[in-house]
Amino acid sequence: MQTYEALLERARAKLPPVRTGGERFQVPEPDVMSDGKNTVVRNFQEICGVLRREPAHVIGYLAKEFGCPGVLDLPRGVLKSRLSKDQIAQRIREYTAKYVICSECKRPDTHLQKEGRLTLLVCEACGAQRPVTVRRVVTPEKPKAPVVVGEVYRVTIEDVGRRGDGVAKKEGFVIFVTGANQRGATVNAKITKVLGNNAYAVVQP
Repeated sequence: MQTYEALLERARAKLPPVRTGGERFQVPEPDVMSDGKNTVVRNFQEICGVLRREPAHVIGYLAKEFGCPGVLDLPRGVLKSRLSKDQIAQRIREYTAKYVICSECKRPDTHLQKEGRLTLLVCEACGAQRPVTVRRVVTPEKPKAPVVVGEVYRVTIEDVGRRGDGVAKKEGFVIFVTGANQRGATVNAKITKVLGNNAYAVVQP
């Protein structure tokens, strides 16, 4: 029969490697910009990567905390409310304390594990476990296009594509405008098609 010490060493050997030494766990500051009534976290995927948590879980937590819809447009995260950088940074710190940091050894080397109806925060460094209440995950939504097929928009041609179409932008969407091939020109563009983050249009008088 194996001794307790032998069983303990065997259990430790199965644990995944963790950060040791003087490494410092530091979550990136959110890179925040306003987009109309929305708030965009441009480095959202990077933050989730450092936390080692699914982006859908993190955006779901933020959406619940702020009481607004949250969507993924990776690598960005979008919250449909006007929020400050400090507000978002504070909520990310709270998320980190609750869903990432081990309450025993204070290390970030953890993962979430489902046990029946209970979700546990399991530490890969010291083996400690504690239950956490997992927020309802918000299903990622496709961001709405800022243009509508059939509508006419006043746009400025910023560049000319290889096929000779003018290239304009509106709220992050690229619009290819047939019949506009002069950089800096402002034209009326009638939208004919929207595909993903791109739109296609023709010049209108």
